[in-house]
Amino acid sequence: MEEAGGAAVVAGVDGSGSATEAVRWAAREAGRRGAPLRLVGVLDWSAFRPMAGLADLEHRDRERLREHVEDYLKLAADEAHAIAPEVTVSHVVRTGSVPEALLAEAETGQLLVVGSRGRGGFAGLVAGSTSRAVCALATCPVVVVRGEGEHDGRVVAAYDGSPAAATVLAFAVDAAASRGATLHVVRAWTHDTAEPWIMDLVPWDKVEAEVEAELERAVAPWRDRRPELRIETELVHAHPIPTLVKVARGARLVVVGSRGRRALAGLLLGSVSQSVLHRVECPVAVLPGRGAEAVH
Repeated sequence: MEEAGGAAVVAGVDGSGSATEAVRWAAREAGRRGAPLRLVGVLDWSAFRPMAGLADLEHRDRERLREHVEDYLKLAADEAHAIAPEVTVSHVVRTGSVPEALLAEAETGQLLVVGSRGRGGFAGLVAGSTSRAVCALATCPVVVVRGEGEHDGRVVAAYDGSPAAATVLAFAVDAAASRGATLHVVRAWTHDTAEPWIMDLVPWDKVEAEVEAELERAVAPWRDRRPELRIETELVHAHPIPTLVKVARGARLVVVGSRGRRALAGLLLGSVSQSVLHRVECPVAVLPGRGAEAVH
């Protein structure tokens, strides 16, 4: 079953309760964007091989497994239709590893949505290597649906002044505007990593003033372009991880970059992004580090 046309919002589905929350979130988001919704199930045959001998599954067993995946995809499609009846919903079963299948879907999707916990190959999605691969390497934004889906709170954008931060801010502006929510842009900074011998030589008050001015310069064009949108800014002299965890309480969405100033581009999911995925209880959008073209 194929989409009616246009880049789809893609949701990974494995039959778990967490995946169901992701489908609900993705259906609402597809409705906001006027986009089709594509549900993806993944069959990793290696996960079902016998421990002894690694023999291939018989044909009838493969068909049963595929039918099982088709069944929970159809249930997910029914759930999506109930949430957003105006959205065109399709589904597909992919074969191979979960990360590879999801990354392939991300190449043509405008947004990839997954649950925070799952079954089979999706198990440990947030805590394990799968999340690092998907969030670090996906060519479109990835949303990990944490907690009980979406609340009525504000949208939080983590701004760090890096080149990718403009992409984070643009995505967060659209997300807040489409929800009628307040946008809270937070910049956390610290000089804890400075060499001790230069600590007394730096005019830290001036540095903080410059960081604050940079934050306001980044936000100012959006205030002009979206005068109806309430945008708050917050500068915090603290480490970004505890700052974001605190600010995310009661938020409906947190938006972060996959890599900040210090991560090795293309190799790692940044430590801040990883920690946010582990510790907050709301959906988290992780933006790719490759330009703003992937942002809706």
